[in-house]
Amino acid sequence: MAGAMTKAVLAPLETIRTRMVVGVGSKQIFGSFMEIMEHNGWQGLWAGNTINMIRIIPTQAIELDTFECVKWSMTSAQERWKEDSSPKIQLGGLTIELPLHLLSPIAVGGAAAGIVSTLVCHPLEVLKDRLTVNREAYPSSIALAFNKIYRTEGVGGLYTGLCPTPVGILPYSTCYYFMYETIKTSYCRAHEKKSLSHPELLIIGALSSLTASTISFPLEVA
Repeated sequence: MAGAMTKAVLAPLETIRTRMVVGVGSKQIFGSFMEIMEHNGWQGLWAGNTINMIRIIPTQAIELDTFECVKWSMTSAQERWKEDSSPKIQLGGLTIELPLHLLSPIAVGGAAAGIVSTLVCHPLEVLKDRLTVNREAYPSSIALAFNKIYRTEGVGGLYTGLCPTPVGILPYSTCYYFMYETIKTSYCRAHEKKSLSHPELLIIGALSSLTASTISFPLEVA
């Protein structure tokens, strides 16, 4: 629900961002907006939004579920390691204890969430980008666009850009979840609150996303 609502409301900004990232049209926000309006009208601002909605719902569901599962598993494992010592590896006569108890469950959960959701839903990302950027080459019908990619490029076409994508999503997902959970927990503890108000959640979420995007955006462009 969170992912679908975000994409539905911010679809015009997503369209402009995608065009600027891949180098289509104007490099300015207002210039890109005017180009879209001139050639495609208001509907152009929502280009590829249907596939974006179809993409974001399973992506966010998998991402959040993976994050919670990995975070819980890491927390439970670290509690056991405190009692029974950390895992060890044997190299000849040398025994090395892995300091896994130093890892942040939130950071590990965030990294795993980003990678798993990306690998599972990447074909939908490819469809979304192509429908957004090149509407002339790819029909507005999702089924027709899918068939065209499959016929001309095969199954591999649906996984174009898969290798660099995790490189971009890994720092974003790790940084975002780590900052969001850490700031939220610290803020509640400092102000002796059990939960936060909507404005407080908005500010913490925006700050976390801004920082994570700033760090990872060059990788996303590439």
